[in-house]
Amino acid sequence: MAKDSIPELELANVRTRERLTDSVSEIRRRSDVPARTRLAVAKARQRWHRDPTPLIAMGITAATGVAAIVLGARIGRTDAGHLDKPAASTAFTALLPFGARGEPDADQARGGRKGRKARRKAAEESLERDPVHKNRVKQRAGIAAVQRRATANRKQAAKRSKATAKALAKAKG
Repeated sequence: MAKDSIPELELANVRTRERLTDSVSEIRRRSDVPARTRLAVAKARQRWHRDPTPLIAMGITAATGVAAIVLGARIGRTDAGHLDKPAASTAFTALLPFGARGEPDADQARGGRKGRKARRKAAEESLERDPVHKNRVKQRAGIAAVQRRATANRKQAAKRSKATAKALAKAKG
């Protein structure tokens, strides 16, 4: 720096000033959000004009979403949309081997209990009619019996081994 000539220093100052001016103008350009937005929209329009596939895909997706919402609202207003009171006989309940689940209970038909206890009782009764549940209960009972026998056999074997150990100790002693 000490050996730099005056013209070189002035040239360096001018270049620094130019870089600062360029930086300031670049910051202004980038901070001009409306202009950048207009530019982005114009580029997107050009892209969509060349290849409208993404725009069509977005439109189809939006239309499908709106249709699903409208259809769901319509179904929700019909009897089929309410699962709290299913129909007593439908094509599905006709195929069940243990009868329709939606049949009203005797208590509820008389206008008796309603609420949690009635729902619990109805659920227990439907489980009693369910053959899959019956098989599961039977299987659990069988497994429990086998486990009880295994525990008893283990205890007996432990007693025998203790008695044998005592007899051996007595014979040695």
